[in-house]
Amino acid sequence: MTVLGRAGLRFVLGMPAGAAALTTLGAWRVARRLVAPDPVVEKFITPWELAIPYEDIEFKAPDGITLRGWWLDRQGARTTIITLGGHHGGRWDTLGVAAALWRRGMNALLFDYRGRGTSDPYINTLGFLETLDTLAAVEYAAGRAPQAGIGLLGYSMGGSVAVMAAARDERVRAIVADSPFASQREVIRLHVSRRVRFLPSSPLARLMEAFLPYDVEKVEPIQEVSRISPRAVMLIHGTEDPITDPADSQALYDAAGEPKELWLLDGVDHCGAYFLDRNTYVERVAAFFERHAQLRPTPETNGLAPALE
Repeated sequence: MTVLGRAGLRFVLGMPAGAAALTTLGAWRVARRLVAPDPVVEKFITPWELAIPYEDIEFKAPDGITLRGWWLDRQGARTTIITLGGHHGGRWDTLGVAAALWRRGMNALLFDYRGRGTSDPYINTLGFLETLDTLAAVEYAAGRAPQAGIGLLGYSMGGSVAVMAAARDERVRAIVADSPFASQREVIRLHVSRRVRFLPSSPLARLMEAFLPYDVEKVEPIQEVSRISPRAVMLIHGTEDPITDPADSQALYDAAGEPKELWLLDGVDHCGAYFLDRNTYVERVAAFFERHAQLRPTPETNGLAPALE
């Protein structure tokens, strides 16, 4: 039994039998709901509705799971942006911003994590396996457009995944993380404390962790963000976010090396910055990727080199 399991066991053994049974059942149900695959989606908006040419693509995760998505090709692009949705999101959730970046001259890769959209059914892991899926997308993008630098644009869980994927693959030149969490363990505890007010949240969260089929300690963006430098990081967060704590973006910013940017928006909720002012949002994000993610010709080699500032 894991340490988390022992802590949860001590918590349960200190309760009356009926309460212990209900608490254990509740923790199991919450854990099961967290990792349950999303329903298969068959009807959704595509780039066709936006008059953007696109290609249906698929590629494999390291464990053989088939991931499906769209490739938006831009002739002569020196940047490819991979968009990363939230925990229960599909690739169409990021189509608006991806289309805007495509119009700015960038390739865009939108894909569904395992267990979402049209990718193969599988459990959801709030960043553990989704980071592996993102690294597979980086591999695909690097092979598809070797002349283009790679940037990651992630939302909520996708922002946290962007941090971890960039820390593990130096082909990612820059990331923008919108409303990320810094630690899966802490975000789980936050949500347990908000939903269960009649029991101590920390032991209950530990009990829930014992039922998860992966190690939550391996989903700690705060432990990995420093490895991204000298590649660039932008963090975006609304100060009224009820889902992920704005303090997480501040903590990630403090732990990151240069170059880095932090954009906090007063009164904005979870992933709300884009909807507050789409034009300003796209302009700032696109300019960031143009500064930090492009591959540019160098006079010495007449070839392409990363743009690091």
